[in-house]
Amino acid sequence: MLSITRLTATALTLTALAPAAALAAGVHSNPQLGGNPQMRLIDNHHATLNFASDRLPRTAAGKVDAKITFVNGARVTALKPVGTHGNDIKYSARVSSQHVLRDHEKFTVTFRLGDSAPVKVFVKLFLPGQHS
Repeated sequence: MLSITRLTATALTLTALAPAAALAAGVHSNPQLGGNPQMRLIDNHHATLNFASDRLPRTAAGKVDAKITFVNGARVTALKPVGTHGNDIKYSARVSSQHVLRDHEKFTVTFRLGDSAPVKVFVKLFLPGQHS
């Protein structure tokens, strides 16, 4: 039978190793936005937002822990990882707007990634296949 001291030591060890295991899996406690986010037009009211960052943690429901808001009130849905760019993970999300989206229009977007402080950036909208 295990002693209480041994059980306590085992529990403390596992508690101390849990954050290290999360970091080993690539999840950052304070993820940073990497590079410039870009948007590509899908149709008059929809676009795809692409950005790179450190690997984002997941919520208890299994969703990516990030909140992206547009000043004009556009909705952001379907945020998911789509690949890698160097050491960063590329993410993609669908943007829906009630007003007509125009080529080269600029948007003020606020990114809150994991536990990081919110970051405001300007994001420019491009046609599919067009480069910044």
